[in-house]
Amino acid sequence: MKDVCMPVPVLILASQSPRRAAILDALGVHYAVKVSDAEETATFPDDTHSDVMPTVAVDRNDHPVVRAWRKGSHIAALHPDAVILAADTIVVCDGLVLNKPVDDGDASRMLHLLSGRTHSVYTGLALFAPRQSPRFMVEQSDVQMRVLSEAEIYTYIRTGEPMDKAGAYGIQGMAGTLVHAVEGSFTNVVGLPMQATISLLNTAGIPVAQTLSGAYEQWRVAHPLLRTDLGREP
Repeated sequence: MKDVCMPVPVLILASQSPRRAAILDALGVHYAVKVSDAEETATFPDDTHSDVMPTVAVDRNDHPVVRAWRKGSHIAALHPDAVILAADTIVVCDGLVLNKPVDDGDASRMLHLLSGRTHSVYTGLALFAPRQSPRFMVEQSDVQMRVLSEAEIYTYIRTGEPMDKAGAYGIQGMAGTLVHAVEGSFTNVVGLPMQATISLLNTAGIPVAQTLSGAYEQWRVAHPLLRTDLGREP
């Protein structure tokens, strides 16, 4: 019997984050970007989906997998023949969820809270593929911040870098100097854990051109401010 080549499904990234796009680029994945505002809606998955979601000790509305499900399910309904990858990242310190700061004062509050302490970063992933049940994963990394001076916090906020990032810092940028150590996936702190993403894409038949180590090295080289001593991909 003659082999039939099955077409590779279209992958859609349900996120406007340039940091997540850069990680997919490093993986050598072909994809399109579609943005959903469903994250802001107070909708929740039914028991069929919520029962198989990983547990994170935060309010249900803040659960990163629930947020990823909102974005992914919205785009999947609009593009039923595509594979949809959605992600959402939160920073948690002392049980408080730190989202993107609303202004400079909010960013300052977050950085003062994180100063000299260890916090957790969770990225929830949701994958929707035709004729498959949705798949969900969550990745946790722990980040230890240096003790930050008032001048360091003020100067960093003035750069504008904190304003579109959960927890008010971007570890792949200038905030790398504020961090002492990372335990777990480094790219998870950025917003898209490479290893978990490869695993999910493989289940949907999406080809990944790069190995984990090769993709991480390519991504690292593209970020000249990145401190290579902080962490690696496990």
